Amino acid sequence: MPLVDTLFPGVNYYSVTGFGQVMKECVVPVLKKRFPHLKSLSAEDIESGELVEVTKFLPSKGYEWKESMRWKAKFKKLLAAA
Repeated sequence: MPLVDTLFPGVNYYSVTGFGQVMKECVVPVLKKRFPHLKSLSAEDIESGELVEVTKFLPSKGYEWKESMRWKAKFKKLLAAA
């Protein structure tokens, strides 16, 4: 949950299913772009003391991430540039 709030301030999701959808459609793609070196590592290969800074990617007003074509287009543009 902290990742969702950090990357997409203001985002809303209604349920566990909604949380999973936000993770799959928004959070995971951003993390894969920002930290490509972690993509190929297994959990055991990542040192427990390793830290990465996660910063805001794109704010969302409530369910904008899910309902707004304008927001989705901006997300795709930012993701491509990341």
